[in-house]
Amino acid sequence: MKKISRKEFIRKSSAGIAALGMLSGTGASRAAGAMPLRKLGDTGIMVSEICFGASRTNNEGLIRYAIDRGINFLDTGRAYANGNNEKLVGRVTSDIRKNVVIQSKIYLEESELRYGGKGRRGSAEIYDILSKRTEESLNALGTDYIDIMLYHSAEVEYLVFHEDVMKFYESQKSQGIYRAHGFSSHDYELNILKHNNRERFWDVIMHPFNHSGSFIHSLSGWSAKWDQEVLISELTRSAETGVAIVAMKTCSSGPYAPGGEKASYPGAVKWVLDKDFVSSAAVAISGYEHMNEYLGVYNIPVL
Repeated sequence: MKKISRKEFIRKSSAGIAALGMLSGTGASRAAGAMPLRKLGDTGIMVSEICFGASRTNNEGLIRYAIDRGINFLDTGRAYANGNNEKLVGRVTSDIRKNVVIQSKIYLEESELRYGGKGRRGSAEIYDILSKRTEESLNALGTDYIDIMLYHSAEVEYLVFHEDVMKFYESQKSQGIYRAHGFSSHDYELNILKHNNRERFWDVIMHPFNHSGSFIHSLSGWSAKWDQEVLISELTRSAETGVAIVAMKTCSSGPYAPGGEKASYPGAVKWVLDKDFVSSAAVAISGYEHMNEYLGVYNIPVL
């Protein structure tokens, strides 16, 4: 089979995929030629169907271009580019802060807990670490609140549901420093997701989800797979209790052809957004042509 370039692939498939449109679930608001908004669970926040994953760009103009065309949901993290990705998002949104929804992430690792999170000293170290990273995020973003703060790469179950971790996140929310809290996870045994379905603490879950039930990381080559049927069942259960689901790795399993059309990356995202339990699909946007692929689906004018 003759290989074609990504650019040629996009050009040949864009006409067919643009005619498909994207289904809007979770209380979506739709207008012709506009980016639909969906409810972010029970948080009271409305977010664009497409979440701009900012980790792959250092182009301020690209992020503003997306915002100007209706993408109001931006995903970043304290660990991305040593904090510089948050600074990038902060510069872009400094004059339009109330018009955008910023999701960031802070991490907590077992190896940095001298007292293992046990006793008064353990409680203090957890508070100090999370407090310091929250302050760093606020300063980098140039804001006094963060719409959604996630526990980054939730893998160690006892830490994600540690009493002092939950107390910290809840206290930040009660003070208005976070509007909502949640976790991002690559836990393919789904222990953490299932735990939250039992206890219903975290407001937002960011989890890999795509049409193949697997992915290959485009930069590192890291791969993973999961039980798609079980994951869909647990994500559905989460959404039914008001927890917001933000899908990631939406394009990491390659193009998809919905309805028999030509396979495309927007088609892969459409497959995700067709699921009623999904609030938004995060896409790591790397350039204008990449951005225009997704805007074209909604008939939004592009440059």
